[in-house]
Amino acid sequence: MQLYHDDRGFTLIEMIIVIILLGLLSSMAIPYYLDMQKEAKIAATKGKLAAIRGGIELAHAKILLSGVNTGPTGDNPDWPTLEEVRRNALVLATRPEPLRNLRLVRSNDYSNVPDEALPGVNLPNMTSGMADRPAGVADRSLAEATNPARIASESTGWAYYPGDERDANGKVIGAIFYINDDRDYTDNIDGSGRPPANF
Repeated sequence: MQLYHDDRGFTLIEMIIVIILLGLLSSMAIPYYLDMQKEAKIAATKGKLAAIRGGIELAHAKILLSGVNTGPTGDNPDWPTLEEVRRNALVLATRPEPLRNLRLVRSNDYSNVPDEALPGVNLPNMTSGMADRPAGVADRSLAEATNPARIASESTGWAYYPGDERDANGKVIGAIFYINDDRDYTDNIDGSGRPPANF
């Protein structure tokens, strides 16, 4: 029996067809992969936001339990100040000793330099100003914090209202911590279509 060996390779047309098919497959897969990347960044940032909010609430509870001259006008404010949030620790010299240096977020992100202590914001489509200071925290008034637009200044990723005003009944209004990015034209929205300021 005689065996024949075919030395022919692929023809040019066959190679072109394979390349076209690969191009079609990649054109369908790449957008899906990019969407997954975007959603992963948003989910990670939302997780950081939840951790920081939880830390602020825990610090608030411990401050109130201390019973030492709390309130917006006291020297042991009910809520962490902007400086304390930036440093990720209760650093006011007037805080009671048991509270001194209590961290807001359990992590290695601790520094005596403001805006170096919190996890950075990592959202898609961040402006160059935000990307330069992804851990920067800006101070916001109650009016700014409760404004549904919350337009970003583009100089910071996080924004914080320290809960230092009282309502008509004299109750201290809660602190508000959020991602300061609600630009009109942005793809920084989660799967439900909510912009970062509403996370």
